[in-house]
Amino acid sequence: MSQPATAQVNLTVVTCNRLECTRECLESLFARTSHPYSLVVVDNGSADGSREYLAGLHAAGRVHRLILLEENLGVSCGYNLGWSQLAAEHYVKIDNDVVFQRADWLDQLVRLASVHADAAMLGFGESVSHVARQDAEAGGTLYYKGHVGGLALIRRDVFERLGYFCEDYGLYGEEDSDYGLRARLAGYANLCLWDGAAPYTAYVDHKDPNAAAFRQWKDTERQRNVERAFRLNDTLYKTGLRELRMERRLLPECVGRSCSFRPNLDYLRRFASWEARYGPLVEAIRQSEEFQVIEKDLGFNFWF
Repeated sequence: MSQPATAQVNLTVVTCNRLECTRECLESLFARTSHPYSLVVVDNGSADGSREYLAGLHAAGRVHRLILLEENLGVSCGYNLGWSQLAAEHYVKIDNDVVFQRADWLDQLVRLASVHADAAMLGFGESVSHVARQDAEAGGTLYYKGHVGGLALIRRDVFERLGYFCEDYGLYGEEDSDYGLRARLAGYANLCLWDGAAPYTAYVDHKDPNAAAFRQWKDTERQRNVERAFRLNDTLYKTGLRELRMERRLLPECVGRSCSFRPNLDYLRRFASWEARYGPLVEAIRQSEEFQVIEKDLGFNFWF
């Protein structure tokens, strides 16, 4: 695949069915984004009309890169694929249930990225931790967070240091938590701006008639991830047994809108080795005095 041209901002949205949710997201993005951007959409095997809708937007030039996958390979894989399709100074991961309310949202994120070189993930929202710094230009507060979900901007220099989202987590969940964790271990902060007026709402919270079933599915997937891969990775990162820069578990080969994938065998061998060697010891490691010192010294004895 030829090296793509560089853009200032790569906005990537990953979709899988839920056509009305995607429509609300993209139409609000088109109507309420004042900063220049290029839009990449990766569809994870939708079968509800989403692909036809997205193809129409691509034909009209509103979606700049469209990848249609034949099966659902998970959100991490989709976001990484969107990331690799268009090199940019800033990458923005947007969940397809985000509904934008203000046109200055991207201007604010790009501005924050330019003045906060210590920030890895930038987004919006409050934090119960109240660990914060003031942002005079926005007239708001930047809250420190463990990670930024839903909508997050990551600069190219951060990507060059930390790599991709981790693809160990199946169809859904924990890719943003994992990235935020690695960012904090690398010495970065994750910051959310709050100036009193949310720049977006979540479709699932306000309009989705299937919200309860969707949330139950998400919670089940996330619990499985937390109990298995995330707990293992958290332990490996913090003890230095796994490096912080992330490779891809699945390697794409794309032609036009279609992509096929082959497993990264080196990656899979390393992960299997970690699981076999350290998986049975995770709880003992985490309960050890040495690990508790690591948690305290690195500031992970509390969560924000």
